[in-house]
Amino acid sequence: MHQSPTLTWREVVDKNHCNLVDELTASLDSVFAAQREAENLRLASERERVKLATAESLNQILRRIRQAPSETAVLQMLAEATSAYAERVVVLAIENNPIAAPIVAHVVARRDAGEGDLTFDAAAAAAIAAVIETKDPVVALASASEIPAALADALAANEDRVYLFPLTERQEVVAILLAAGTVYPPALELLCGTGGLTMEILSPRIPVLKALPTHDLVQIAAPVLPAGATTAEPRAWTDLTAEDQKLHLRAQRVARVKVAEMRLYRAEELRNGVASGSIYNALHTEIDAARSAFLQAFLSKSPTMVDYLHLELLRSLAHDDDRLLGEDYPGPMV
Repeated sequence: MHQSPTLTWREVVDKNHCNLVDELTASLDSVFAAQREAENLRLASERERVKLATAESLNQILRRIRQAPSETAVLQMLAEATSAYAERVVVLAIENNPIAAPIVAHVVARRDAGEGDLTFDAAAAAAIAAVIETKDPVVALASASEIPAALADALAANEDRVYLFPLTERQEVVAILLAAGTVYPPALELLCGTGGLTMEILSPRIPVLKALPTHDLVQIAAPVLPAGATTAEPRAWTDLTAEDQKLHLRAQRVARVKVAEMRLYRAEELRNGVASGSIYNALHTEIDAARSAFLQAFLSKSPTMVDYLHLELLRSLAHDDDRLLGEDYPGPMV
């Protein structure tokens, strides 16, 4: 009979060692697989938690923006509510457009950058001009050729990247949100898009020029016509040129922004003015400055222009009671 060879003690030890190593390896593989599965579950749960938290945060901000009572409130909401998506934020209101003219803008809201207001001519700021021209977000360096130095200082951005997001109203850029530091662009782009839509809703679609009572409209003197000629019908909104219509819409928006700022930043003085029956005396510095700027920017540019600033002062500050403006108030400029 054939007999199996007898294993030496060394071969037995080696065989047992190999079996032990195989068992240990299999056991470790099982442990590592369980750990990987547990880690994957933990990461999946964490991702789900972050997604839910982000969605809830965005939903709350969007709801607050949609409920804002004014265009200025929308811009301030964007500055205050975006802390989770931008480390530093400044929001600009663009007072005049198109790009061919010098762009005048001022800070409506700023977060983590102190108090105060910045006014500057931004025509030479390439990044701001690009946002207004393209109506798309822009990423730029915080250099003097891209954004004004005053804005770079307000953002505490020293040669860092600055993100610019437009807020558009009827295909026109009316504000820009600038962000620096740690920034999450998709969230900011979404919020600025919603902010622009909300501002468009707050802005009347039918120009005030068409709905005003006759005594509040600009009275345009009829030209002297030859004998026998017939007079034309009174000029309506649809009779204005496209450029005049844009100028009227821009004038309305600027008037609303200026008066909203008075209500926001001079609330105590406004209350005192209403109580004393002389809002003009309480806010004469702000009102005179706004009247001068409105006269130069709009009333001097078109014979059809309405003093929307006066109408906004009357509606928003005096609640349509002209007596509250006071005896010293100069009255409408046209």
